[in-house]
Amino acid sequence: MTSRLQTSVILALILVLSGTTAEAGIELKSSEFDESALRLKYQFSSEVSTDLGYLEAVAASTDSESFDEAGYKRKSPLKAFLLSIAVPGLGQYYYGSKIKPIAFLGTEVAAWALYFKYNGDGNDAEDAFETFNKAHWSRFAYEQKYLKTAYNGITDDDLIGAKEISHHLPDGETQQYFEMAGKYDQFAWGWDDARYNGQSLQELIDADSLQPISTAELAPVTARRQIYENMRHDANQKFQRARNMVILSIVNRLVSSFDAYISTKRINDRARSSGSFLTSVRVKPSIKSMNEALDTPYVNLSFKF
Repeated sequence: MTSRLQTSVILALILVLSGTTAEAGIELKSSEFDESALRLKYQFSSEVSTDLGYLEAVAASTDSESFDEAGYKRKSPLKAFLLSIAVPGLGQYYYGSKIKPIAFLGTEVAAWALYFKYNGDGNDAEDAFETFNKAHWSRFAYEQKYLKTAYNGITDDDLIGAKEISHHLPDGETQQYFEMAGKYDQFAWGWDDARYNGQSLQELIDADSLQPISTAELAPVTARRQIYENMRHDANQKFQRARNMVILSIVNRLVSSFDAYISTKRINDRARSSGSFLTSVRVKPSIKSMNEALDTPYVNLSFKF
């Protein structure tokens, strides 16, 4: 009984002393076994980091702009898009194409060259029909002879409410002025070769038989009016061709830009997918605090595809 009591007292003293030492911040000396276990953990962690470190570096390269194994440097699809908006074909040159830059840039140059040609031809044709108008169509004959005689002395078509007077001649020689002179029957008597039943405007006035052009059948026949309309049509066709070249330029820029964006992205994706398996693996070794009794080293693996 006495022996058991003595043993209990000794154990109690040991527990009290160990608790007091811990509270006082006194660190007990580790045993040789504990120190060996810690050295083993640190050694394992170091070996894992050393053996797997190169894999982590290789995996990190997938986030950069270079693919050294394929010899290709990743390019920005957005940059390629903007380059081709500025100059068609420049985005294709940026990502490395050889043929497309020539095709897109050649189309752009041709479109603008043809634009200036057609626009210049249109201006020349416009000058030609305006000169023809001034030589063969007379505002004086239209207003001071035809209107004045057919509408009881009124010489301004703005003041005439008759159904056949559907258009009003502008005061100046505007684009509308030159269009109306040849397009509408009400201005037909302004042409110097106009004839109705073989009689000129002055002959009808003198015979007091001039009638308002209320129907197409009462319009005089004039060959110069038809020549004039053909000249105007030719000029309009040339201007339309010039506008078509502008449209072609816009379409060429859009096609070039979207092609540059899509192609650059496709090439980047192809370069990424053609890499080795290891370039798609991310390895991150880790270990918990060495002071924990339940420490366990572990490795995170992720695969990018």
